[in-house]
Amino acid sequence: MNIKKILCLTTVLLCLCGCSSQTKEISDTDKITVTLLYTSDLPNLEKLVETTYTDIDLQIEKNAQGTIDGEIERRLRNGHGSDIVASTLATGDVLNYLADLSADEYIASYQSGIMRKTSKNGKNLFIPLPAQYYGYIYNVTLARENSLSVPKTQDELLAMLEKAKEAHIGTDENGSVFAMDGTPAITATFAIAAKVPDFFGLADGIKWLDDLKNDKASFKGSLETCLDLPLEMIEKGYMNPLPFSSVSNAVPILKKMCGGEMLMAFDNVKMLDNIKNNSSYEFDMLPMLSSEGNPAWTVSTPTAFLGINKALTEDGSEVKLDACRRILSLLSTPEGQDAFMADNGAAYSYLVDYTPISDMVPDGIKNCIENGYNYNISISNDFTRYFGNRCNAVLCGQTDTASAFAEVDEYMQSGSDQKAKLIGTIDHDMIVENYNVRLEETEIGNLIADAVREMTGADIAVVNGGSIRGSLYEGDIYSYDLDYVCPYKNNIIVLEVNADVIRSMLSNGLSAMTLDADIPGGRFLNVSGLKYSFTPPTADAPAHLVDVTLPDGSPLDENAVYTIAVTNYMAGSSGYVDNNGDGYTMLNVYSSDVPKAENVKLVRETEYTFQSTLEEYIISHNDEEIASQIEGRITAVNKNE
Repeated sequence: MNIKKILCLTTVLLCLCGCSSQTKEISDTDKITVTLLYTSDLPNLEKLVETTYTDIDLQIEKNAQGTIDGEIERRLRNGHGSDIVASTLATGDVLNYLADLSADEYIASYQSGIMRKTSKNGKNLFIPLPAQYYGYIYNVTLARENSLSVPKTQDELLAMLEKAKEAHIGTDENGSVFAMDGTPAITATFAIAAKVPDFFGLADGIKWLDDLKNDKASFKGSLETCLDLPLEMIEKGYMNPLPFSSVSNAVPILKKMCGGEMLMAFDNVKMLDNIKNNSSYEFDMLPMLSSEGNPAWTVSTPTAFLGINKALTEDGSEVKLDACRRILSLLSTPEGQDAFMADNGAAYSYLVDYTPISDMVPDGIKNCIENGYNYNISISNDFTRYFGNRCNAVLCGQTDTASAFAEVDEYMQSGSDQKAKLIGTIDHDMIVENYNVRLEETEIGNLIADAVREMTGADIAVVNGGSIRGSLYEGDIYSYDLDYVCPYKNNIIVLEVNADVIRSMLSNGLSAMTLDADIPGGRFLNVSGLKYSFTPPTADAPAHLVDVTLPDGSPLDENAVYTIAVTNYMAGSSGYVDNNGDGYTMLNVYSSDVPKAENVKLVRETEYTFQSTLEEYIISHNDEEIASQIEGRITAVNKNE
């Protein structure tokens, strides 16, 4: 036995020595680069991959949308897909761009039920990443100190919120005590989750879903009540409807919950962990509650599904294809799941016989999970986006539930392609990646700013980088492409300002180039009719405006009045609370939150949005290919220059 141990130890040492020498021999330039577009950094997974396979360099690109729904499919269609493909569900056009994984051994590591959902025509195209639990995150400390009983039914939940609002417990400056971040994905998840205890978890709901798959069911007349709870919360003032519109920022849930400014929010375990790690209060999560006496349910969704880009199956890509397969194989081990869960806060693995390294299930939902009341929400990424958008339109008062759900039914039957319209062509790719539109001059930023300037006739046009969310690709441009490029619906206005206001505006655009988690803020300005230079931010100092000139290099006239095209959002139409308006108070002509701007005059309001302006601009230039290039409009300089 001792001899065996010695032999084993010797073998291990030899392997370690071999790995060590391999690490020294393989330079960074010789490594196989594998790319993955995802919503956040994955440092633990990167470290595990690169220490296990020293010949692989795994590179994670964070998507500017914070989602991976439509943009990844658009990238794949246009030949820009990442090597490993992430998607929220294995449906839609993305399936046509994935390699067959059926013969890979690691496929057998996953639960058969989830793998059936990731297959097409008998082929496995994805593996599921660990799941996130969703529920009501609430401030235990505030509830306990103010004798707020933990609710066990939906009616008790509403009573708790009413008592908190009346007593100003966990209320923000809007008087709200409950929040969702307002993104379509979260709204869609909440709409479904709210109906799980009294519909989707029951026989009628199961039958309805089966009928829906066979085009025998509809949302209108069947599912409108899924918005009753959030609508009641809005009507009674528990929740602010503004974040559900496409003209406002999402609610800063982390900040408000950590500071005791919000009693409760609907979100996932990752958000709960972030709140716990940044607050002195105690927090827990509640499940979805019944209004009809049924058991409470927790709900979960796979964080994402991963596949391999089909382009790698072509001749010449064998080495990179093998690297991708090795990464998915490693991710399909307990160590791989642990690494991802540490990065993402996921709490449930779909591996067979997986034992987590720690108990990540919140106390408030353990009973549901132990009793089997966990509902796995599986909604395709394209449908989530549309359904969530229509729900948002109802919650912010833009339409009624019946009309919105009739549109959902039409979408289910005909899909979005029926509404696609060819509007023009561009002569080369204009890529949004790694938050470049929030950090530097870009071709797509120049294009949109030029479009706004031309269509409004203003001297100067500015476009905040956070409003640009997707790329344009060489060739034909369809109307639906612009939904991804400029999804927000803020209207463009024209102001008269002086040189001081212009400098103050540009300085504000530079003020959030570094934020939490190294994600730059969206206020960085892309420009037309101006040039400016700045010193980039450092660990010790923020970015600083250096110089501003007109396009020909001449200085701004200190005595002149310039017309500038901006959005009403920047000018305070949504106020400046919750980071709305991106801090452009020097342009404020609408909000009463802060004093009105000096040396600023509202000249004209328009019905234009960035999206409609860009569409009209492309159509008006339909006798030519749309072109845009880097011109030196925005320049980063060293402090010593």
